[in-house]
Amino acid sequence: MKENYWNGAILDSVETALHWASNMTWKGIAPIVHLVETTYEKGIKVLSQELEQYQPQWQRSETLPKWDITIVPV
Repeated sequence: MKENYWNGAILDSVETALHWASNMTWKGIAPIVHLVETTYEKGIKVLSQELEQYQPQWQRSETLPKWDITIVPV
């Protein structure tokens, strides 16, 4: 996906944002887009043992390792 895909788009409603998000592609693959309206509870964490199974798929950014993670599908 080109970074300028959203460039100039006026995202003035949830419907507009969902439309733009669902029509973008990356390497010919379109995303599955869902609106989540659930309020998440604070303080809920995944156990580290549970998280370990997913970590081999993570590629951390060298410049922002804590915040920027790419998940590579298996």
